[in-house]
Amino acid sequence: MKTTPRSHFPGFTLVELLTTITIIATIAGASAIGYQSVCQKARMVTEINASRDLMAAYLSDAADNNGAVMPGYQTDPNTTDLNGKPLAHPMNARYPWRLAAAGTGVEGTMLFNGNESALRKANSDYLVSVMPNLGINAVLVGGHYGSGSPLPPSPRIVKYYGKFYLDRLVEAVAPERLIVFASARSGENSPGYFEIRSPQLTSRAWSPASFTQDTPASRHGFVDFRYSGKAVVANLAGNVELLTENQLRDMRRWSNQAAAANDENFFIKPIN
Repeated sequence: MKTTPRSHFPGFTLVELLTTITIIATIAGASAIGYQSVCQKARMVTEINASRDLMAAYLSDAADNNGAVMPGYQTDPNTTDLNGKPLAHPMNARYPWRLAAAGTGVEGTMLFNGNESALRKANSDYLVSVMPNLGINAVLVGGHYGSGSPLPPSPRIVKYYGKFYLDRLVEAVAPERLIVFASARSGENSPGYFEIRSPQLTSRAWSPASFTQDTPASRHGFVDFRYSGKAVVANLAGNVELLTENQLRDMRRWSNQAAAANDENFFIKPIN
């Protein structure tokens, strides 16, 4: 009986298989990086738009109060949540609920990019007050009147240092460069905190080391440079910028006194 010979088809060699797998992995990795880049840009655009809305509310509140800017941190017993329930300290001292009471929204303006879930948790009143995506320059714009303030604007302190904080729009030397809000964090992978602090006041406050996501948030004033090394910054004039760490080490962007003195390395010093 005559046997028909089997056909032999060329197969892939090990080298060819490994090369193919490497190419597929490279394409998949590039696609993942591209997707992450698109997502980050979308989050950044959302934050920029929210910053503009937040500044519009902030400036509207100042206009309603004859040009006096909202204190950065001050207890207000009239502050309520979205249901009209009075809020206790410290929730009624942080800016989110005080500014919400002035007419701005919370979801989409103060909480966004995933932070909206705070509104649906049992302790939502507290979470909204402490974890907005953007922190306020509380000490130097409006004044930080809390017990934890590094420089409370008491009559005694003001007599010693002079008027180190801005509390009226008309006093601003360079409002287009004076920080009111910026991207904030309270810790690693925590996109949000109610305040930000300047690189220095009477002494240096920020770490001289460069920002990284795994260092304590307080070492860079709770500012989060989460967009490829840049933070979203909303200024007193209502304009919004993306600024690097080096740009935000310039005290003229934080302090009205520093802007008046045109001193980027400004320290608050006794007036006598």
